[in-house]
Amino acid sequence: MTEQTFEKRLQRLEAIVAELEGDEIELAKALALFEEGIECLRGASDELSRVEERVRTLTERIGGEFELDG
Repeated sequence: MTEQTFEKRLQRLEAIVAELEGDEIELAKALALFEEGIECLRGASDELSRVEERVRTLTERIGGEFELDG
C-alpha cells in the first residue's frame, strides 16, 4: 500500500466497512477487505501516535511545565 494520509486511511476504512456490510459478499473478498482495513487502521494509529507525541513535545516547550494525564 502506498503512503496515505490519516484522512485518506479513514475514508478507505469507511468504504471497506460499507462494502463488508453489503448483502452479498464472497468470503475471499471479505477477507481481503478485512486485511486491507487492518493495514489502514494500523497506519492511521501509527500516524496518530506520532502526532500526539509531537503535540506533547511542542506543548512542553511552549508552556515550560506540562503534565500528561493518564
